[in-house]
Amino acid sequence: MESSLLSSHVDLECSFSDLLIKRPVMTEEPLKPNTIRYWTDDEISQLKILYRKGTPFKEMSLILNRTVTAINSKIKQLNLVRCKALSAEQELFLIKNYWLLGTEGCAKKLNRSRSAIVYYARLLNLKIPTRDQYNPPIYRKLLPYDMAKRLSILERKSPTSKDRIEDSVVILYDKYRPSKPMSAFHLDELCLALDRHFGRRDGVTANALLHGYKAV
Repeated sequence: MESSLLSSHVDLECSFSDLLIKRPVMTEEPLKPNTIRYWTDDEISQLKILYRKGTPFKEMSLILNRTVTAINSKIKQLNLVRCKALSAEQELFLIKNYWLLGTEGCAKKLNRSRSAIVYYARLLNLKIPTRDQYNPPIYRKLLPYDMAKRLSILERKSPTSKDRIEDSVVILYDKYRPSKPMSAFHLDELCLALDRHFGRRDGVTANALLHGYKAV
């Protein structure tokens, strides 16, 4: 009787070595299903801001409540590139001169790589206007040494001039010291160009130079 009861509960083919192996413990807890958590537009925008600021990955994971692996994968998917931050002066220089100097010129002036200038120009939404967008059209690449360093105004005292504005000629020089003039233009033409550029009636700038602010 006892032998039959023992044989029904004991596997006779089980060896002693099998008894030394720890059997897995069966739990009744159900396995949690793997759910995909999609990125929202707000999370992506916040990720871009944090990444460009240089926030560490662990800190970003705490802020966004995401794993470091998920953040790293999303950054690669978005093709985000992080460059050394520009100072306030460098950023202001880039905003003012990118349209004129271009990528190569700004990279040389700021001592930064070309890829860094391209990155921040895209970030600041800076673009180089085409030649036809200027009025009148000018060369796309106006190099720094093409800019005038000094100017003087010459009054010709011509008997045919109606006033001092029409009589004057602006002379540009490429050096601060006395040098050969690089170009010249009539002052009345400059005044008329300024009136039309700023949307004023013809003659406002010239009258302001001759009679003061009351003429405006």
